[in-house]
Order: sequence, then C-alpha cells, then structure tokens
Amino acid sequence: MSLKEYLSSIPPNEYRNVFKDSFPYLIEEGYLEALAGGSFETFHQKIYQLGSYPRGIGLGIAVMAQTNVAGRILKFVSDGFLNENTIHKIFQKEEAIQIGIKLLNDISLGKNIVSMGVSETGWKGRISNILTNYRIENERIILNLSKSFLTNGANCSGFLIVAKSPSETFDIIYLPRDSEGLDLEIFDLEYAKEATHCRLKGNDLSLPLKNLIFLNYQNFAPDIHLSEMLSASALFCGYVDLIVKTLLKEKKDIDPRIAGKILDIQQLLYSKILEISKKKRYKIQILEWKKFIPTAMKPLWT
Repeated sequence: MSLKEYLSSIPPNEYRNVFKDSFPYLIEEGYLEALAGGSFETFHQKIYQLGSYPRGIGLGIAVMAQTNVAGRILKFVSDGFLNENTIHKIFQKEEAIQIGIKLLNDISLGKNIVSMGVSETGWKGRISNILTNYRIENERIILNLSKSFLTNGANCSGFLIVAKSPSETFDIIYLPRDSEGLDLEIFDLEYAKEATHCRLKGNDLSLPLKNLIFLNYQNFAPDIHLSEMLSASALFCGYVDLIVKTLLKEKKDIDPRIAGKILDIQQLLYSKILEISKKKRYKIQILEWKKFIPTAMKPLWT
C-alpha cells in the first residue's frame, strides 16, 4: 500500500494518530531522508506531492515541523555542533550529543516524534519576548515554562524547549514528556488536524545538566523560520495544483484562462522553491526569496 492509498483509507474521524501511523509509508517513500542530511530539494518535491493527497496538508505540516525545526536542531547536535562560543559552553557536551544522536535516530527511523517549543502567549513572533526561562541550581537545570503552540505535541516523546538563560541567551533544553510536574494540554485546530498541537506549563521543573543541548537558538531562528516558509509554499503549491485541476476536470464554474494563469504562477513559484533548495539545503538566501514573492504574485494583482 502506498502513502496515498493509506491516507485515503483512514476513517474520517481519525486524525490524532495519522502522523505516527504513517511512518512506515513515509520512510518507504523517502520523506524522512532529509532528517539524516538528505537533499532539501528532494524533500520539497515530496512535500509538493503530499499537498495533493487526502489529509496531505495536515500530514505535510507535521513532517515539516519534524524536519525543519526539531530535526534541524537534532542534526546539529548529533554532528557535534552545539553552537557554543568562548563565553557560553554546554555543561555536559558528550552526554548532550548522545541525546541528539538517539533522538535523531529515533525520528529518522519512525520510532519516535519530537516536538519543538518556541511560541508563547504574547510573544508576537519575537525570540526576545520569550519568558520561559531556566537557571542552574545544585547541578540541575531548573526550568519554568509556558508554551502555547507545539506542533506534533499529541504523540511526541519529548520536547525541545527554547528558554531564556540567566545571561539572556535563548537556549534549547530537552524536556521528556513524562517529566515530573509538567502540565500538558492537547488541543485541535479547525484545519489540518493531523498536525497535532499541545500547550505546556511547568514551574521549577528539575532536569539533568545533559539536557541543555544547544545554545544561542536566536542565531538560527530566522533561517529555520524561512525553511518553514519554503516548505509551506511547496505544500501550498501541491494543494493549488490539485484544486485547480480537479475543478477543470469536473468542469466547475471556472474560466480555463484564469485557471491556466493560476497554474503558471504556481509552477513558477514551485520551480523557484526547488531552485533555492538546490542552492543551499538549509542556508536559504533570505533576500532572494523575499524579492521573488512580490514578483511572482504581481500577475494576480493586475
């Protein structure tokens, strides 16, 4: 059975376990290869295809979050890059790397899901507004957190939490799901429910020093956010292709000339996504991407 066939067979009221239960098909068809350093261009070709599948938008968002966000950080850590500098150092580097290696291996093989916790109520998309924080006491990490929007939160084994340090850097702490004192609330969006979400709260959670696995996340946040934008655009292109071609096939009330124009723009956008992905798998050229969006969309405005 293919991934598309599997997604078509799922009962309408089932969504919470779709991502987890799709792992055998995602692995078989190469969707998780980017986690281990595979081609970002190929990843976007698959995300584009997923956009045209039943439940593909929700599953695509789940795969994107696992690959571009949590997976990206875990790949850094497993490769021994913890973003230290002359001032800020990881407390237990070798142990932290081993955490990264195990988590990356598990999600690459479909054995586990790891969620990333950045968003907070009132943070307005700015890392500097994050209030979740940690301190070190008696050789332990003491974490106070309130995270409002964690994708893949329903079935994950743990979370990568962005927290403010005493020196006002924003670092990443691995927080196991079963941590004592952690308050977890699962909630559903009105759309794309296959990408599950949760909220987290906790006061003075005590964790071992090895769970501090990455420093100065603020240095990489813009690039990671742009990677998500790029993947979301690929997913959207696949969905637009499906909708327009379905309308034309069913001879709905749509002008073929307008449909053709939409598909031309969609293909232009998709080709640019692949071009940028091929140039730099993760170090996307921000200025080039920002300049392209208005150019691509201009035909729709005239």
